[in-house]
Amino acid sequence: MNRPDGFLAVLRAAGLMLDRVTPDGRLRRVRAQGDSNGQRSGWYVLHPGPPMAGAYGNWKTGHSESWCDGGGEALSEAERAKLREVVVRAQRQQQAELAQRQGAARQLARERWLRADAAPADHPYLVAKGVGVHGLRQLDGLLLVPLRDAEGRLWSLQTIAVDGSKRFLAGGRKRGLYYPVGRPVSDVVCVAEGYATAATIHEVTGHPTAVAFDAGNLEPVACALRAKYPSAVIVVCADDDAATAARLGINPGLVNAQRAADAVGGVVAMPPRPSNETTS
Repeated sequence: MNRPDGFLAVLRAAGLMLDRVTPDGRLRRVRAQGDSNGQRSGWYVLHPGPPMAGAYGNWKTGHSESWCDGGGEALSEAERAKLREVVVRAQRQQQAELAQRQGAARQLARERWLRADAAPADHPYLVAKGVGVHGLRQLDGLLLVPLRDAEGRLWSLQTIAVDGSKRFLAGGRKRGLYYPVGRPVSDVVCVAEGYATAATIHEVTGHPTAVAFDAGNLEPVACALRAKYPSAVIVVCADDDAATAARLGINPGLVNAQRAADAVGGVVAMPPRPSNETTS
């Protein structure tokens, strides 16, 4: 395997999707696993050397690594500094592009939210789930669930169709954002993944409940709530992904809920299982 092919193998193992690399010292964008059509979250740069050396990463995940033919000990301090500079430049470019995408999504969210009407109580999704409106709006038949920060600022939207399919605005921010169901108080605050679950919890318990939108966002949302309500009991309401646990040996809903609770000194609650089921 020649030297460029060695670097190419490393890039592919990291999830970057390309057929060849160009050792010209230029920062190049490439597709990464999970990218949609036209999206290029991956990047690399390869210097011809000698020794041949480069760096690569994924702007979506924030991960970056450096590489050197023969190992990093083959590089001089000046060459290492040059690679570090490449990584920093790539990170700055990623941050600028991320801010641009999030800004565009935020503007679109504002425009759609202002155009929308109050959601009707008889929207098929709400009827199917047996929950109330709780401030949602509707546009072209789609329910709009706002993604807000702890100060209440709108950043993005989740849409829910009649059939229950959910989508987020492309490029919109999500991490640490939530939608509060119920009036905020400081004694008990709940966090759940989806809107219907959060609305049900609030309607049954009376506790304000934050919609975190997915399991991976439970911890960032719990941390945002802890900063806002330092004395509150935070209850992280786990989705019981029992089917996934049976198939893969891990229950992501419960694992992420426990991680979120541990981060803020909270507690985990999960729905009871039928008596003929056992915990994975």
